[in-house]
Amino acid sequence: MGPPSAAPRGGHRPWQGLLITASLLTFWHPPTTVQFTIEALPSSAAEGKDVLLLACNISETIQAYYWHKGKTAEGSPLIAGYITDIQANIPGAAYSGRETVYPNGSLLFQNITLEDAGSYTLRTINASYDSDQATGQLHVHQNNVPGLPVGAVAGIVTGVLVGVALVAALVCFLLLSRTGRASIQRDLREQPPPASTPGHGPSHRSTFSAPLPSPRTATPIYEVSVGHGCSGPAGSRGPRICPHQHLAELRFRKMQ
Repeated sequence: MGPPSAAPRGGHRPWQGLLITASLLTFWHPPTTVQFTIEALPSSAAEGKDVLLLACNISETIQAYYWHKGKTAEGSPLIAGYITDIQANIPGAAYSGRETVYPNGSLLFQNITLEDAGSYTLRTINASYDSDQATGQLHVHQNNVPGLPVGAVAGIVTGVLVGVALVAALVCFLLLSRTGRASIQRDLREQPPPASTPGHGPSHRSTFSAPLPSPRTATPIYEVSVGHGCSGPAGSRGPRICPHQHLAELRFRKMQ
């Protein structure tokens, strides 16, 4: 038997090439581009508040920022821009005086209104004059009573309206009652008194009747005698007739 064959001195084994390739892939990362995003803080703001459209993952090589009102920068009105070299804001056609662009590309809205709700797009330009853009949403709702939900506010308003209606009904009832009472009194004053019956006093006057004597009450009895009170002798036919017959004299004598 002959000696075993030896590997060629100047050759490379296949597994050595694979090992070198794996080592290179481990230490070498291809450059990746991170897409920046827009985030609204707060995500939904009440009317009259301030909102910040925060630009996230912005590259340090950006030379200019441009904010547009719309879903894309192309064809949308420019709100404002910021140039990093001169550190200055440049107002656009849609600028209202309430917007400010910061050096990191974020946009601040002050005293927002319901008309400010919608889409906003940030377009960036780097040192190589490459352009990129991202879009964010701004949500605005009406300003309600702080700390109270919409249902509670509606309940309070309903309770106030019901209370006002009850008070108004009570006032109307009192006025009607007072008016009716005054009308009745006026009618009574204007009504003439009833006519009195002949021989009797007015009906509204009380008649007084003397009390009947009790059987036990002693009633004095008087005897009446009539005399003429004439002086002179009497004749054969009786007393002398007084020349003045109308002058009669009454004598009362109490009977025991």
